[in-house]
Amino acid sequence: MRIALLTDGLWPDTIGGMQKHSFYLAKYLALNGHYVDVYYCANDPAIVIKQLSFDETLNIKFFKVDFPRFKFKFPGHYIINSYKFSKRIFKKYKEQPIYDFIYAQGFTGWYFAKKGISIGSNLHGLEMFQLAFGFNAKLTQKLLQIPAKKIIRKSTLNFSLGGKLTHILKQQGARKIAETPIGIDEKWLNKSEKINDTIQFIFIGRNEKRKALDIIFAAIQKMSNQNFGFHFIGIEKPENLSKTNLYFHGEIKDAEKIKLLLNQADVLVCPSLAEGMPTVILEAMAQSLPIIATDTGATSLLVDNNNGQLIDTNSVSALVDAMNFFIILPHIELLKLKLNAFEKVKQHFTWETSIQTTLKVI
Repeated sequence: MRIALLTDGLWPDTIGGMQKHSFYLAKYLALNGHYVDVYYCANDPAIVIKQLSFDETLNIKFFKVDFPRFKFKFPGHYIINSYKFSKRIFKKYKEQPIYDFIYAQGFTGWYFAKKGISIGSNLHGLEMFQLAFGFNAKLTQKLLQIPAKKIIRKSTLNFSLGGKLTHILKQQGARKIAETPIGIDEKWLNKSEKINDTIQFIFIGRNEKRKALDIIFAAIQKMSNQNFGFHFIGIEKPENLSKTNLYFHGEIKDAEKIKLLLNQADVLVCPSLAEGMPTVILEAMAQSLPIIATDTGATSLLVDNNNGQLIDTNSVSALVDAMNFFIILPHIELLKLKLNAFEKVKQHFTWETSIQTTLKVI
């Protein structure tokens, strides 16, 4: 098949769950013998190509499309730019031969849907329809719902990561829904029985409200038992933070460095207010880490009592209880959770499995 993949970026040039999904989707479509034209905005295309084998690049063609920018930000600027970006992609798309399928990530298919072009859309986490706190966050949600609803209702097919996300799509009037979970590259799989004498927690993510870093820091302050370490990937050390058991590693694009830090940790903490199917959870499970996560999006498909704990959203006390659970958990019980996490991702959430599900849908 000839498939057009529309996305606002590709990992590792652009950091984010959707961008990583786009990269591996293109990679595994190519590995399965299909031709993929990727329309995306890029800072350094070379860094993406370096992640692919020669055989994979033979089946992938890249079309760089600049994302519009305003000199000054204002309410709704991102939405306007997203529409313009989709229109720019459409202009380049029209210059190519007919495709068998168009896979549109996020808002990239907006102009296509408006023009009545048949597309499969994946809005991933659908955060604009999930929990939000504060006036600015709620205003942003309302604005983002405008294009999201149009894309959902006009798309021939809506991809869902599963769980609560399928219900959201039904509520918003999706005509047809296909559940296709994301996957993890088998290179991430590392069955490990390593447990630290002092439990080491780890967080991976951007410094934004929905990642609930404020909940993490509040929970750490409330912990009566401070016999643990906590590592942060993706953020810098906040000012005036004096605790010595917290470690900040900043943004890391090198997958091997992330694997190393995960392998040295014991438990991933992901207490987000809104999520899709977090890639960081899959990556941690692949490194044999149990998970503390909130029951948002499709997270419940990944985490249960056999490999971690699902906790209430926006609850400091729930996170404190979960962290204390792991701090005092006997090592033999923690080992069971570690191995269960590894086996679950190995059996159900590798890209080798998920790409076949996606191809059947297409």
